[in-house]
Amino acid sequence: MISYCLLLGAMAAGVTAMLGCGCPSIPLPCPPPQLPLCPPSPPPCPPPPLCPPTFCPPPPLCPPPLPPPPPPLCPPPLCLSYQPAPYMATPPQNDCCCRCSNPCHYRARSRMHGARVFSSKDIEMDDDPTCNDVKLKTIMQENLTKDATIAKRSIQKAIEEKFSAKFNVICANGDFSYVAYTETYCQTSNDDVTCYAFKPL
Repeated sequence: MISYCLLLGAMAAGVTAMLGCGCPSIPLPCPPPQLPLCPPSPPPCPPPPLCPPTFCPPPPLCPPPLPPPPPPLCPPPLCLSYQPAPYMATPPQNDCCCRCSNPCHYRARSRMHGARVFSSKDIEMDDDPTCNDVKLKTIMQENLTKDATIAKRSIQKAIEEKFSAKFNVICANGDFSYVAYTETYCQTSNDDVTCYAFKPL
């Protein structure tokens, strides 16, 4: 085995000598081993970010307490003025009769001038106790007939159309007496019938 190896070595040397112009070959020196190329070192790590300091706001200030409410105002003293008692005037009254001996009379309210009352009692007025309205008397005379029933209706209709108000009418062929609370009244008659008309209060 060793001899086989030596033989191969000799043959190889001969071939080399033939190819190399008979000059003995000098083995070339081995190249220096190549150093492995290291990658560049990575850049240094950046410094950690600086955290801002935490700022805690101060606690809110409590508002000062509200002042107490002012005491309630006392109402001004009431001035009690003297109020006179209301005067209850008697309504106007016409008291009369037809063909009787007692005289007719008319009581009216007390007359007031400004704020002064001249009398607190009923006083006799200057009005005619049988008729105090000329227009009313004219209408009654125009519608007065010899029949009491016809006369009272025609007189009432004519008066209410002219005055635009309600009137009471009484007619009779003989004597009659009446008392009425009114301010407008009239009594008229002919040879047969007497009629009395008044505006109620």
